[in-house]
Amino acid sequence: MADWNDLHVAEGLDAVRQQLFSALEAANDSSQPLPIAPSLECGTSEIGQGQDSAPTHTPDGQGESQYGVRIRKDDMLRHFRLIYGTDLIWDGMRGKLIRVPHVREAVGRETFKEWQDHPWRMIAEDVVFDPTEEVDPRLNVNLYDGFKMTPDERGADGCELIRAHIYRLCGKREEEFWWLMKWMALPLQQPGTKMASAVLVHGAEGTGKSLLFEGILKRIYGEYGVTIGQAQLESQFTGWQSRRLFALAEEVVSRAEKAHYKGVLKHVVTGDELQINEKNMPLRSEQNHVNFVFLSNSTVPLELDLGDRRYFVLHVEDVPPADYFEKLADEIDQGGVEAFYHYLLNLPLDDFKPHTKPPLSEAKQRLIDSSLSPARFFIHEWRNGDIPDLPYGVVAVPDLWKAFLRWCENTNEFKTKQRWFCDEVARDMLRDRRDIRYPASSGDFKTTRLFVPPEYADKIGKKGWPDFAAEQARAFRFRVEVKHEGAGV
Repeated sequence: MADWNDLHVAEGLDAVRQQLFSALEAANDSSQPLPIAPSLECGTSEIGQGQDSAPTHTPDGQGESQYGVRIRKDDMLRHFRLIYGTDLIWDGMRGKLIRVPHVREAVGRETFKEWQDHPWRMIAEDVVFDPTEEVDPRLNVNLYDGFKMTPDERGADGCELIRAHIYRLCGKREEEFWWLMKWMALPLQQPGTKMASAVLVHGAEGTGKSLLFEGILKRIYGEYGVTIGQAQLESQFTGWQSRRLFALAEEVVSRAEKAHYKGVLKHVVTGDELQINEKNMPLRSEQNHVNFVFLSNSTVPLELDLGDRRYFVLHVEDVPPADYFEKLADEIDQGGVEAFYHYLLNLPLDDFKPHTKPPLSEAKQRLIDSSLSPARFFIHEWRNGDIPDLPYGVVAVPDLWKAFLRWCENTNEFKTKQRWFCDEVARDMLRDRRDIRYPASSGDFKTTRLFVPPEYADKIGKKGWPDFAAEQARAFRFRVEVKHEGAGV
């Protein structure tokens, strides 16, 4: 028969009705095969040629076949949970949040209506990501369901080359090596721990930075780890932050944008809460459990403040030979990552805590110096005695400004406006306004604006302070004038 019309003409309306009812009954009973629709030839379709019947639907209404998946009301009653106060549904079978209209389209309006009106339909108060597993699973949907990697009990014996690689990246410096090891171990021993610091590794290409943090550490985190770039940092959509315990950021900030994104990085590194904005989904929040590692080949990858406590910094330039990485890869392929996981789970932490301050390495100090504004770097150099013939102490504002301008000319640093200069200096020194004998010790008293080192804060306003401040200010002015005359200006 060519189609239903031919069947109607040849055998009558009852035959058509019987075919249709048989198809409908089979569609509602997965144990029965679907009848094959009449084809142009031989009474069978192309797919069904030589078969007694067409392929059946997946048993029990759930599962996958060449036709996809089929979701029934019973599946929804067991695994689907409406999130209270939202139009979101949690699909527990697939671990996904889906909006109500999308679920309705997937399961069909009648099935959805039956589930919606059923007294056993489940509702959750909220969707959370709680690796500590302290929330009540009866009331909340917890997006965390444990680490999937099984530790290898060989422990230290199975990851000797991995540990040696970390020691080399740390420049074979014991303090930095053990700090980094404990930083990696604590969130694994206590899932959900938010470290108050991040790791920054920069230097030459080919040193093995990515191998450690992406090829080893991120593999341990599995689905809770993510690698991001500049696009994710700039995007308004932050779905990549959801369900994450570890984030590897590679070359996320260019030199021209370091200052602009300093605040963004500060929040994701140390903030308590993240706003999750996924495309076509309502805005929601999650507790911030993400610990960050930043990798870069740049000399100055990020801007750090003076006295920074957020970053542990390593600068690596030593590129090992090719056979070094071949041996390391062999150990990784032979279960080295699983053994390293076991090693970290059993590493004694002693008094190491989430807020333990990173050591101030030479690499970090160089990065801080490179990040300082010209005015603050000038003060930093002056305080450390690296500007010859300029005594460190109380100074009149005009004299310090004059010294700064000459220092900029000698070092090719950028000159700023005086009011900006004073605001920057005030971050490191105290302001005072005092009547002192200045600029000459035998002259009249003159109201003078002063910058005072914090070391002298307890002397301000006390007996003898005007004479002490005037003496130091005159000494600084004398040295500035001597240098000025010596330069022939």
